Amino acid sequence: MIIHDVRGGQLLRVGDPGQGVHLLFSTPTRPYGDDLALDMPVQAKGAWVDVGELVRTLDGDGLVEFISSLADEPSGWSGARIWQSSEDQLKISARCSGGRIVLTWGIWRKVTRSEGAWYFETVTSHPDGQKIRELSEAFRVLFSGESERGA
Repeated sequence: MIIHDVRGGQLLRVGDPGQGVHLLFSTPTRPYGDDLALDMPVQAKGAWVDVGELVRTLDGDGLVEFISSLADEPSGWSGARIWQSSEDQLKISARCSGGRIVLTWGIWRKVTRSEGAWYFETVTSHPDGQKIRELSEAFRVLFSGESERGA
């Protein structure tokens, strides 16, 4: 899941580039030094789409814990579980469907003077809790800035 870009930075890839749209999460940075603000570039790429947004969180907004919690219920759950970044640029909705965990990723760019607003959404499907645990660990590694073991 963690890959390296041409500049030597880490990217977390969610989804298969050969199967429609995939998401790329870049290593987050702290724009205000030791402040809790954490900015994470997110890009959605596919044959017909290439959009990106800088997602601001407050120390990750519990994203790692949210994704980890999805793997903790082997029998699944009913309804949707939602995670949203503190400034609403990224929203993840999780559902159990047919023994799989289906994540809907929504990226939102708000209106600025020079651009209009847009919203993009894509879906990834994960076969089991182990894959979700791996995704959670990959986000933890990305947020921590450490290298992934064995990468």
